Amino acid sequence: GLMAYEPLPHRLSFLGERDGIRYYDDSISTICETTIQALNTLKDADTVLIGGMDRGIDYRDLICYLSSSPIPHIILMEATGKRIYEEIGQDWPDLAASGRVTLVGHMEEAVCQAKALTPPAAAASFRRPLPATGSSKTLKNEATYLNDRYSDDKGSFLLKRYKKITTS
Repeated sequence: GLMAYEPLPHRLSFLGERDGIRYYDDSISTICETTIQALNTLKDADTVLIGGMDRGIDYRDLICYLSSSPIPHIILMEATGKRIYEEIGQDWPDLAASGRVTLVGHMEEAVCQAKALTPPAAAASFRRPLPATGSSKTLKNEATYLNDRYSDDKGSFLLKRYKKITTS
């Protein structure tokens, strides 16, 4: 039963640990509620990456949660990240002024930023409160894309085929 249970791919999947940082893939979170629940589950989350294609959903609950959460590093990217960043600037001035929120263009920048900001013994989580990015990469292949794309000099820390930590 429980010992043989395999979680859904990209749903709060532990990817591994590199340089003392634990990495999780929750890239299939498609609504704010699942993102909030995943962050509540990761008690030591230090950095969260949020963004993707904007479907026009209401992000107020997620922003409200982030504004009161202890997560020190919120990295926003792509169309959704830009929209959330703008809403934070308009409606959550304390969060905007906190220095906790960073807007970057794309996943590559977000990954490098996460590696630079996240201290050892903490957790970093990839999540999207929506489906895939507006780029040509699909959500299903996103973790594989990231893994194949980054080498150590660019901030690699994802697992090769989700089995062993990248050593190249």
